[in-house]
Amino acid sequence: MMRERLCLTVFLLLVGAAGAAAGMKEMQLSMEALEGEGWRGRELVVEVADIGNGGFSLALNLARLVVGDSAFEDIHLGCAVVLPGDSPALNCGDGELVVAASPLGKLSARVSWSYLGAGDWKLSLDLLEIPGGKLKIHASRQSKLLLADIEASRFPLAWLQPWLPEGWSLGGTLQGKGTIRVEGQEPSSIAFAGSLDGFSWSSADGLQVGEDISLAFSVKTSGDASQWRGALEAGISSGQLYSDPLFLEAGGNAFLELATGFDLFRDRQQLLLRGLRLSYARALEVRGDLDMDLASGQPRALDLDFVLEDLRQTYQVLLQPLVIGTPLDDLVVQGRASGNVRMTGGVLTGLTMNMDRLRAEHNGGMFGVNDVQASLNWRHEGVADFSHLSWKSAHLYRIGLGATEALFKASGGSLRLQPLRIPLLGGRLMLHDLEMTGLLDGGGLAWETRADLDDIQLAELSRAMGWPDMQGRLQATIPRIHYRDAVLRMEGELQLDVFGGEVVVEGLELQEPLGVAPVLQTNLRFANLDLEQITQVFSFGRIEGSLEGQVHDLQLVGWEVAAFDASLHSPARDRRPHRISQRAIDNLTELGNGASVQLSATMLRFFEDFAYDSLALKVKLRGTTAELDGVPRPQGGYYIVKGARLPRIDVIGRNHRIAWKELLSRIRDIRFDDMIVE
Repeated sequence: MMRERLCLTVFLLLVGAAGAAAGMKEMQLSMEALEGEGWRGRELVVEVADIGNGGFSLALNLARLVVGDSAFEDIHLGCAVVLPGDSPALNCGDGELVVAASPLGKLSARVSWSYLGAGDWKLSLDLLEIPGGKLKIHASRQSKLLLADIEASRFPLAWLQPWLPEGWSLGGTLQGKGTIRVEGQEPSSIAFAGSLDGFSWSSADGLQVGEDISLAFSVKTSGDASQWRGALEAGISSGQLYSDPLFLEAGGNAFLELATGFDLFRDRQQLLLRGLRLSYARALEVRGDLDMDLASGQPRALDLDFVLEDLRQTYQVLLQPLVIGTPLDDLVVQGRASGNVRMTGGVLTGLTMNMDRLRAEHNGGMFGVNDVQASLNWRHEGVADFSHLSWKSAHLYRIGLGATEALFKASGGSLRLQPLRIPLLGGRLMLHDLEMTGLLDGGGLAWETRADLDDIQLAELSRAMGWPDMQGRLQATIPRIHYRDAVLRMEGELQLDVFGGEVVVEGLELQEPLGVAPVLQTNLRFANLDLEQITQVFSFGRIEGSLEGQVHDLQLVGWEVAAFDASLHSPARDRRPHRISQRAIDNLTELGNGASVQLSATMLRFFEDFAYDSLALKVKLRGTTAELDGVPRPQGGYYIVKGARLPRIDVIGRNHRIAWKELLSRIRDIRFDDMIVE
């Protein structure tokens, strides 16, 4: 209201001076300074001169006017001919306003006015010198009621640049019509309908940007000093918006639309949005009510229904920018979702959501799920109804997961799953007592469970992983698995019954399991493995006997071996016969750096296999170098295979160090039937 009061003051000065000059040839009024609430002026001169026939001229000159933080220099406001009308009216049909310097540059306008007496008046202002645009204001005051009609035609928004925060830019044009109604000292109603064309803006940091936007809008509101009530409609039909990290583009069938009723309580800084409707293309539609605390910018309460008609668009536009740098930023998503979200007292109190025909596939093959049906019922407090989740097929890396249904309860920041059976590799994975926490408190997602692997078919695992065909079944019990701070840990031991013996996995830890380069660390123990089964699977050449040992400090980075300390050997008092084929001898020799076979090539041709006393191989990888060792040999070097009986054959390693890349190259050079080693 500061500017309205200023205009009224100036107008009354002119009219008052005109009235005082009645019957005089000339009159001049000078004031060194004048001021009001929020404004001040300097060097005011009002001149009145008789021009005959009852008419006179009026002129106001003000050297400087400061309104808030804005300064206006050398202001001239006047009328060459003021004529009396019906007593006590005065009329100026052709006046002018000129401002030599202002935040908007030089200003000029045509002005007409009428003084009706008793403080009533009419004023028309047609602003000129706007590049390509116009701004007209028609105002009247009668019986303490002020009405102002505003019409803009291609009004350049760049004129508002001086009032923007430092570093911001604004462009485009405004056109439309509106009305302001003022009763007493405060506006009582405002209505405006119009459009913004080529609307563009940019913040100083470049994180808030609009480009070439076409926006149609209308607003109607009425109220008093404490409360305003009204309605707002707006729609963006073309253009681009960026609000870090979200990017929206309107055009074609993609519209951004908003409609709402509202109540604004100025004294308690509260905004109520009633019947809110917000939509963007088929990515998002929201309907409901919202209570905002304007002081904090946070919602006090809300009750919103939402529909995500096309999850592909929803993911690309609204979700993907929020998960950049995580495994969720490279997905193909399809499906539909809908639900309701509620908040009370600034706290999220309820969420329901239904998903239909959801499909999500990681472009890197990390995971995927098909034909998901889900219903989520979450409550902040109290006991929530059961939620449901099912899918027809899924996979984690190359491992397929069969059709699954699950029931769970979600409340507070936790989720508790009913016992879950997942078909896996011809068998099943059973999860017990799965509980997730940290879903809402910002402390980070965590979960724990225990699991059973039942009747897993090694043949299916081999095909899925591209390994040689392995036969047999895998049974295992995992006493406890937990995930926290992006680290998956297994407590206790995982026992696998394979190759006629036992493999024990302990101390398993996986960092960033869905990251770009997961880091796996664990220890392995082998007991009573049947070498004949192993070598038949890998077509290495037949070896009969047992194998035991351990792999300590095994580390894989990005699923590639980075470090380990392995020791494999024949067990003492092995009950299985010890025989080794020529081909196996050749391949073991290939593994060693400087390894040799102590038996002539001529003799080798006469035997298909040989007896051996023991075999052993130690490999320790640190950095880029592998250290090799076996059974100590008094004459130097070490036994990889120590022979027994005649014809005796020994495979002897000479050197203890080899480049890891060289060792991998030697492994690749080994001839496996129907298999390429990579």
